[in-house]
Amino acid sequence: MAVDRFKKSYLNKIHDELVNTVDPNIYYCYQCGKCAAGCPLADVYEYQPNQVIRLIQLNKIDSILDANSVYLCLSCEICSSRCPQEVKIASIMNYLRVRSWQYGKFKLPLIRNFYRIFLKTIGVFGRSFEPLLILILNIANKKFFNDFDIAFKILKKRKIKIIPEFVRGRKEVSEIIKQNL
Repeated sequence: MAVDRFKKSYLNKIHDELVNTVDPNIYYCYQCGKCAAGCPLADVYEYQPNQVIRLIQLNKIDSILDANSVYLCLSCEICSSRCPQEVKIASIMNYLRVRSWQYGKFKLPLIRNFYRIFLKTIGVFGRSFEPLLILILNIANKKFFNDFDIAFKILKKRKIKIIPEFVRGRKEVSEIIKQNL
């Protein structure tokens, strides 16, 4: 019983933050579907972008976190740019992804590993360093020689740097990432 009350209060908190802080325009969405029409992944989502917004309007956050939609979102911003009501759908999806991580609902382990490792490499270098990201990701997913043949072709053509570049302000970037992990 106490678990249900905690769960309900946490989900209500997410709903309130979405409506009051992340995007107050959520309730302006009238389900025109322009966001879903432009989304490159809409046909693989359990809930298309406009459906996610509708579930938020109905305060059914748990349904969204149980589906794959927020985890697969590319954050390409096509949905946000197409919205006639200026609902920040990509920001909402990103917020829900972070909250699901904190709530322990992030269900797709390969995607969860990718986000964790990607953010940690950015925290170290101040930017993405793909060779290390791929190496650590393959080790974490126990696919040690995955894409090994492609790596040699890329290195041979010098399409990717093997020595990372560091950027100014990486401490600040690292602090931002620590707050979101």
